[in-house]
Amino acid sequence: MQMRNQIFVGDQGGKVHIVAFRNRDTGKIVFPMPQGAGAADHEPVELPSSGTLWTYTIQRIPPKDPPFEGINSPEGYQPFAVGYVRLGDEIMIEGRIAGHAEALQIGMSMDCVPMSFPTKDGAEMTIYAFVPANGSSKS
Repeated sequence: MQMRNQIFVGDQGGKVHIVAFRNRDTGKIVFPMPQGAGAADHEPVELPSSGTLWTYTIQRIPPKDPPFEGINSPEGYQPFAVGYVRLGDEIMIEGRIAGHAEALQIGMSMDCVPMSFPTKDGAEMTIYAFVPANGSSKS
């Protein structure tokens, strides 16, 4: 499986942390890594592995290609949940939400996990995703 470099890391306990970037001068945390001249002003920082679901929706229509790298043909496409999860006090991250969308509630605890993602060419890559935390309900 291919892994997207420097987007997330795993720890010894099996938890996944998204790697964001802190501006050395302002302290502002951003994701993904800034490009161009401003990139040198940022340092990597691992975000918490758990957060709170801020909002979500169900992607029922295949996304346009590019930039979507997955299967988006009407025959092979499977709808999925996508949402924003607040990780720490400084940032919300958009990501795919694995599991049953019917169980999602805004305000519930979410964990960041690795997820296998099939690409159009039949390969797989590992991306980050969010899942409801064990026993999670709205906090």
